[in-house]
Amino acid sequence: MVSSERLRTRENDALKRPLTALAWWGLPLALGWSADILKVPRPAEPLVWSMALTWMGAGCALNARRCHRLHCYISAPVLFAGAAAVALIGLGLAPVAPQASGYVVDAALAAALLSFGAEAVFGKHFTR
Repeated sequence: MVSSERLRTRENDALKRPLTALAWWGLPLALGWSADILKVPRPAEPLVWSMALTWMGAGCALNARRCHRLHCYISAPVLFAGAAAVALIGLGLAPVAPQASGYVVDAALAAALLSFGAEAVFGKHFTR
């Protein structure tokens, strides 16, 4: 039997609400990919991706707090780290090639996507 507390936290899952999910994760992805497609010049393109990853990380952090979704506990720090790395590369403060920002974005998004796999093993919601 599922307790009312656990049921209430699961109902707060932003990923279950299409408009909320679109605002937190769909819109930033669309903006980042638009910057890629439109060939926005450097350093603007990496900074657009940095803001997009930060926005998605914030959505995951809030969702982890609200509903204790395991994926969000994993992906929030991954997205924040990706955002910081892309910003450093975009601003020329990291000693790597400029195209490395694309690899960092890809790695952060892939890791966030792969974190759904943890839910298949450990369950969707973190429990103490």
